[in-house]
Amino acid sequence: MEALADMNKIIANGTNYINYIKPLILARELQCPHVISCIDTRDEWFYEVHPERTVPALKDQDSETGEIFTVFEGTACLQYLASKFDKDGLWTGKTDAEKGKVISWTAYQTAGLGPTAKYWLYFLRGYPTRQDPVQLTRTIEKLHSNVLKQWDILEKRLSNAEQKYVALKDRPTIADLSYLPFAMPWMFEFFHVSIDKWPHIASWSRRMMDRPAVKYALDVAPTYGK
Repeated sequence: MEALADMNKIIANGTNYINYIKPLILARELQCPHVISCIDTRDEWFYEVHPERTVPALKDQDSETGEIFTVFEGTACLQYLASKFDKDGLWTGKTDAEKGKVISWTAYQTAGLGPTAKYWLYFLRGYPTRQDPVQLTRTIEKLHSNVLKQWDILEKRLSNAEQKYVALKDRPTIADLSYLPFAMPWMFEFFHVSIDKWPHIASWSRRMMDRPAVKYALDVAPTYGK
């Protein structure tokens, strides 16, 4: 693992897996200093960062003890960045009520749509055996049904009066970022499902993609490591 080049900057480990755009977007929104580190997650040393060698992951230095440590998993990265740089609570909530909503919807995505859509995609590609891929029809159908249910729940949430964003009505939070990318238009297309059936998700996704930080991440992220 490389040393911190600048002790005032967080290092974000990323590969070509799109999940790492979440902390990248938040870092951009919060204007937090950071350095992107492009890695190969197949390397043995990455077990020191993540027990399953997946991204995203962050590396930072404790301001009091000087200890260099890592934060792994997308939701944890969002929460860590917000706790350190979102002093006004714009992305995590200003009041107890706001904080409760943000925590709840962020956790719900982490336990619901995130893993369900990930494994739907995993089995659609013919895994778990890459050398001899097979289609597990019943598994795919079950995951397909569960993803549609998760989209229905999100659609219902966004259909509430003046509910422009997932957790809070008036502004995006880390809950909205946590729903990237599995509630964005291109993911519906990838799964051969029309987003038109979920109009409020479609409107929400347009609002999110209009944000400069999201545009930036989607533009530059695919170029890392090229």
